[in-house]
Amino acid sequence: MTVITNSVDGYSVTVQADSAELTSDQPGNDVTIPIGNLRVRESGTSAFHAVSAGTPVLVHQQDSPSAPGGDAIGNDFEGYISFVPVGSYSATLTPDSAVTWGGRPRNDPRPAS
Repeated sequence: MTVITNSVDGYSVTVQADSAELTSDQPGNDVTIPIGNLRVRESGTSAFHAVSAGTPVLVHQQDSPSAPGGDAIGNDFEGYISFVPVGSYSATLTPDSAVTWGGRPRNDPRPAS
C-alpha cells in the first residue's frame, strides 16, 4: 500500500478483519479457523499482532508527512493453522489509514481543543 499525505501531524495505518473466522471455499466444509490465529506486523518489525474483527490492529504510524511520492507500507502475516480439512481458507482484511490533525484522526468528530 502507498500512503500519500502532506499532513504535518502524520498518519496511521490499521488492518481489521471483516469477519471473526477464516472460512473454507470447499462445498460441505463448515470448519473455520479463528481470525485471531492470523497475525500481522509491519514489514521490517519483529512483533506480530493477532488480527481482529472487533479492533483495528495498528501496523504503521508516523508523526510526519509522507515522502512526496508516498510511503510504501508493507505487511507480513503468519498464521497458526490447527488441524482442519485440506482446502483453502480465507477472510477479507480491510486496511485503513487516518491522517492525524492536532494529534487526533482527521475524521474524529470531537471539536478541536
